[in-house]
Amino acid sequence: MDLSILQWIQTWAHPLLDGFFSVFTTLGNHGELWLIIIAVLLYRKKTRLVGVLALIALLLELLIVSGILKPIIMRPRPFTVYPIDLIVGIPSGSSFPSGHAASSFAVAGVLFFAKMRHRWIYIAMATIMAFSRLYVFVHYPSDVLVGSLIGVAIAWCVWHYRKSIERVLLRFTKTGVNSQI
Repeated sequence: MDLSILQWIQTWAHPLLDGFFSVFTTLGNHGELWLIIIAVLLYRKKTRLVGVLALIALLLELLIVSGILKPIIMRPRPFTVYPIDLIVGIPSGSSFPSGHAASSFAVAGVLFFAKMRHRWIYIAMATIMAFSRLYVFVHYPSDVLVGSLIGVAIAWCVWHYRKSIERVLLRFTKTGVNSQI
């Protein structure tokens, strides 16, 4: 079923979509899109705690997905099994789970749970990022689905334990993280 869905998505190919999804997916290669959003949150005193929590979620995702799961599971990417001309550079690492989807939903999830203004836009951005990995043929749908679920789970855990996280941060700083939530 994974391959059938990918092949169906490939029937949508269009130069405008190719350009959009190749650029958008590249913004997630090293988390650039989310790091910019986090930097803005960290800059503003009112949103600093949410920024710290989003950064923690992003780092946890990196550790869990790229540091543990991908090296253990080592699922080949779809373009290595079913050759296709990629519209993006060849990604490194294995396919399962999708780090782009996991990181996107980890950060967007924290922003959603924090009831940030425009939270639905962040969820939409995470969804587009996850879908972009299918469009550019570098992940199977199951990679993206599981990556998204891992991201949401990380976001929920970080949000659920935010008070404990803030207490730990207080130990390492004089003033802690200024919280408005």
